[in-house]
Amino acid sequence: MILITGYPYVRENYLKTFDGREGEIVFLLPATWPIKGGKVVFLPPERKNVEKTKAFFFHSNYPLVGGALKGFMPMFPWRLFKNRKNIKLVFSATEPVLLSTLYQGFWSKFFGKKHVIFTWENVPYEKKFSGIGGAVKKLILRLNFKFCDGLVCGNQKAAEIHKIYGKAIATIPLSGVDGEKFKPSGLPKIFNGLNWSNKTVILFAGALDYRKGIHILLEAFNRVAEKNGDLHLCIVGSGTYEKEIIETASKSFHKDKITILPWSVNDKLPEIFNASDIFAYPSISYGGWEEQFGYSVAEASLCGLPVIATRSGSIDEVVLDGQTGILVPENDANELESALLKLTQNKELRRSMGEAGRRHIIKNFSYNVIADKFFRFFNKL
Repeated sequence: MILITGYPYVRENYLKTFDGREGEIVFLLPATWPIKGGKVVFLPPERKNVEKTKAFFFHSNYPLVGGALKGFMPMFPWRLFKNRKNIKLVFSATEPVLLSTLYQGFWSKFFGKKHVIFTWENVPYEKKFSGIGGAVKKLILRLNFKFCDGLVCGNQKAAEIHKIYGKAIATIPLSGVDGEKFKPSGLPKIFNGLNWSNKTVILFAGALDYRKGIHILLEAFNRVAEKNGDLHLCIVGSGTYEKEIIETASKSFHKDKITILPWSVNDKLPEIFNASDIFAYPSISYGGWEEQFGYSVAEASLCGLPVIATRSGSIDEVVLDGQTGILVPENDANELESALLKLTQNKELRRSMGEAGRRHIIKNFSYNVIADKFFRFFNKL
């Protein structure tokens, strides 16, 4: 039996990766998990193999501790003790710079269990860590690798960075994506009461943070809209840069061609994708962070949308340049404009890239593919 623990799996769409494996896995998840300042609260799905417990520290901006205790579950050792005869391996789906991960690693080894940890980190630590805080994180990092038997990396760059620690490594994102839920619908392009049947719709869906580069998308869209009157830009999301994005859009000469909608739950996304023609995701490196995967990109591809994204972080693992979409340099409105023009003016290219994108995601990131990778790695340990 494998115990999987960590706040990411409170999301139904993440947990579904392991459907059909209930006899091999038990989950220990936070009883509640608030995000976006408490505006949204996730509750773990009701399943026989899902146990719930009280968790603390829901973000990374606490005084003194920052995010070091994110997802801390004090009752973890008691839950592990109760199931100690059945559980052979613990997978902590949390980063190796967290004390909460170290807590689970210590108790896992105390009870004689294999311990596997997870990381998305695709930026070398020496670029991120400095001063006293950096020294503390390096210590936590070393201790976490002392108490673990293997590491799951969410992308290839993370695997390359972490191979120096000498642990068994697998490159697997935290969850797969749902090819049955996310697929082309063939329905009219209508969403949220808006009819876009006669428009070529460019969509962004995700966090409205500076690092997502939406301000650059707005700049490029304004230029393209000058040359094509049938375009529409839809931005779906919320975040720290939301106010600035709304203000910038309101000042645009083409503001009547821009729709900004609040963050939407995963169940609503297929409808949004299928009302659109192109998915734009212009992430930029910012504050020691680079794009680590891009689940909304993968889901857009499943719905048959060609993707325009930047060569940021690990996005090139999800988008194949020239095949499933177009990759452009970061912070380059000119190149983004050129890519938008290319796709808005070529319906056949959009179709072929969209079809190729769906095939690529199904082959590499569908639920069964990701689950099989996890179990092959766990069984090796």
